Amino acid sequence: MANKSSVPTEGRDIGYLWADNWNDWWEFSTLYSLTYFDAEGVKHILGGVKIGEFNWPDKQDRPSLPRTFTQLGPEFFSLGQDDSYYEDILALGEDVADRLLTALNDVVRDDDLFARASSERVLGRSLMRSVTRRTVVQQFKRIISGGVRLTKYRIHYRSPRQLDPAFTPVELDFVVRPLSKPPTNVHVIVGRNGVGKSFYLNAMSRALVHPNGDVDEDGEFSDPDDLIGGEFESPFASVLSVTFSAFDDFAMLEGSRNRLKGVQYTNVGLRKRIKDAEGNRVTITQQPRELAKEFIESAKVCSVGKRRARWRTALRTLQSDPIFEDAQISNLLDLDENDFGREAGRRFRRLSSGHKIVLLTITKLVEKVEERTLVLMDEPEAHLHPPLLSGLIRAISDLLVNRNGVAIVATHSPVVLQEVPKECVWKLRRHGGAAVAERPLQETFAEHVGVLTHEVFGLEVTRSGFQRMLQEAVGPNDDFDDVLEKFDEKVGTEGRALISSLIADRDQPEIGSDD
Repeated sequence: MANKSSVPTEGRDIGYLWADNWNDWWEFSTLYSLTYFDAEGVKHILGGVKIGEFNWPDKQDRPSLPRTFTQLGPEFFSLGQDDSYYEDILALGEDVADRLLTALNDVVRDDDLFARASSERVLGRSLMRSVTRRTVVQQFKRIISGGVRLTKYRIHYRSPRQLDPAFTPVELDFVVRPLSKPPTNVHVIVGRNGVGKSFYLNAMSRALVHPNGDVDEDGEFSDPDDLIGGEFESPFASVLSVTFSAFDDFAMLEGSRNRLKGVQYTNVGLRKRIKDAEGNRVTITQQPRELAKEFIESAKVCSVGKRRARWRTALRTLQSDPIFEDAQISNLLDLDENDFGREAGRRFRRLSSGHKIVLLTITKLVEKVEERTLVLMDEPEAHLHPPLLSGLIRAISDLLVNRNGVAIVATHSPVVLQEVPKECVWKLRRHGGAAVAERPLQETFAEHVGVLTHEVFGLEVTRSGFQRMLQEAVGPNDDFDDVLEKFDEKVGTEGRALISSLIADRDQPEIGSDD
């Protein structure tokens, strides 16, 4: 054991733990940072580990660790806070890794210890505050067994029953291939207004948080490639629902502070569930001051451990936007912890509403996303101009690639489509009481916005807006200049190309004509 300021600068085959000031729910302070000097004296900073204790005494905030030990006593147990913690330990060699994990009574290494510790409140509320049971059992165990950190997975969703019972429910597949280019961690459901995009996202969230609910109302998820024998009730470790529309009707589902209990659910948006004066759970609309407080709390989590680097990377991606660049949000990480909260709140409050939405969203995602986290986003374009929307989707995609999570985005914006390949896009359309989902014919990644608009909306585009005006302006005898003159020549390049095309189509000889 050592204080942060007194961690030795050298040593051989020895590890040091220093206590971090972070606490969970103002109840548990279990976080430590582990540094190890190998047999050659090389220093390895291994990252954050939380240590719990059986029969945790009331009003005790820290485990009563000995100052020195070769192995913690049987009353203690530990859990690394990030996949990279286990990767870095394993990189020291199997023998060293085994000795370190044994010395710390690591629950990933010892299934029986994990089972016994699972009844301890400190495990669910503190050690697993940022780690789900699926991540412990699946990803962390895979890493210490020598497996890869990121793995491919495929999730299947069967929709709620159709309005017309003669049609079967819609079937959607979402496949994540680690490190693929273009990335496959962001999937899109696209279609016109009223086709049912938000309805599907709402049903998906209910199906995951309440897996024993009504399949006809919520639909159901399945994992066709489940390799762990159906041990978990959900194919996802956790779910985040992101929506900032004042008109959204997303169900406000209850989350839990105990990561051992089912799928972890987090709402990110204007609405929040709180207890009223009578102790009843009610939904409120958060005001700017409350959103700022939520950002500060999340930013503090993101400023420590391995999340720190991920948050900095995401913020730098967003700084392609000049307002974010001027705000210098990433520089918050260079501040003293005593100034961090005050300055974070000040910079957040100075942003526009759209920039606040983006910053809070990406910060909450850095805090919460792990392997097999599902992020549900409903129409992110509602409050964002196209460059900012594109930057947000790219930052989310980069984060999900790193964490092996997945997002499903409901949108009607071609700007979102530009960021994902067609294999990650479902076009949703409706005919009466039946919905139909299909893949685009056109490749979507890095495609022109106009091409994507026609791909998704087809004839609807030519029947509305400026295209309809130009169609109506092309008379039976008009030439190109005649049409331009009707608009006082105030027509852009795309419109001019459309006029030429319309005139060419008009003048095309009909089949069977004598001309």
